[in-house]
Amino acid sequence: MEAVLSSRSRSAKAKYVDSFTKMINEKYTEEEKIAIAELKTLYLQTIQLDVELQREIYSLEQKFELKHNVIFDKRKKILQDFKKNHGDSTQNDNVTNFWLRVLKSSYTEFISKKDEQILGYLNDIRTKLYNNPVVKFEVQFHFDKNEFFTNDVLLKTYYLNCVPDIEDPLSYDGAEIYKTEGCVINWKNPQDIENKDSEQTFFAFFNPPILPSDENDPNYCDINNILQNDFELGFYLKERVIPKAVIFFTGEITDCQSSSDSDSDTDDTEESDADEVEDEGSSNCADK
Repeated sequence: MEAVLSSRSRSAKAKYVDSFTKMINEKYTEEEKIAIAELKTLYLQTIQLDVELQREIYSLEQKFELKHNVIFDKRKKILQDFKKNHGDSTQNDNVTNFWLRVLKSSYTEFISKKDEQILGYLNDIRTKLYNNPVVKFEVQFHFDKNEFFTNDVLLKTYYLNCVPDIEDPLSYDGAEIYKTEGCVINWKNPQDIENKDSEQTFFAFFNPPILPSDENDPNYCDINNILQNDFELGFYLKERVIPKAVIFFTGEITDCQSSSDSDSDTDDTEESDADEVEDEGSSNCADK
C-alpha cells in the first residue's frame, strides 16, 4: 500500500554533480571559481530561508485548516439534510450524489459504472495536514454505510520532503511529494475484490504501484509516470477540488488537469498552468 518515488538514483545524481563539477573546473579561471563558490554559498542561505518559510507556511495552513473545517462541516450538513429530505436518487447529477458528480467533473482517471454505485455513498472529502514529526497530508474519503465495504473512511496519504538533498542541495526547488500510502479496503463481497483487480477502477487510487528500486527495470518508467500523476492528483484534490467542490458540481469549472475547449474563459489561465505541470510530470522518464 506504499509507493515511493525516486526520480533519480543516488548513483545517477552523483554522476550528474560530478559532470558539472568537471565542467566548471574546465570552463572558469581560479578567480572565477572562487567567486562562483561564494555566490553558491549565498544561494544555499536562500535555500535554507525557503525551507524555514515552507515550515511556517505549513504551520499557518494547519491553523486555517481548522477554520476551513468549520465551513466544510456546514457544507456537509446541507448535503446531509438535502439527502434526508429528498431521499436517494439514481440521477448522477442530483445533489444527493454531490461528491460523485464532483469527482466525475474533476477526476481524470477511470470511474466505472460500478464505481458510480459505490461513490453514491460518498458523503464528504477532506484533507488533514501534519507538520510533525514529518510533513504529510491525508485525503480522506468519508462514506455512509453501504453494502460494498465496511470502511467508514478511505485514506490516501502523501509524504512531503521539505529539505534539500544532502548530496545535491543546490537542486532544491521547494517541497515535493516523495511517498504515498493507500489503505486496505475491506470489501464485503470477495467478488468485488476480484472485479477491482481485473478492471479499471477509481478504487485503484487507494493501492498505488510500488516503484522498482532498479531504474533499469522494464516497468520503472511506466510506474514512475503513474506515481508522478498520482502525486499531482493528491495536490489537485487538496488545493482545488475540495474547496471548489460546488462549482465543480455545477459545471462552472471543469477538469483543470486536461485541456478542454468547453471550459470557461475565466478558467483558461488556470487550466493552462495545470496542463504544463502535468506535461512536466509525464516527461520525467523521457529526460532520464
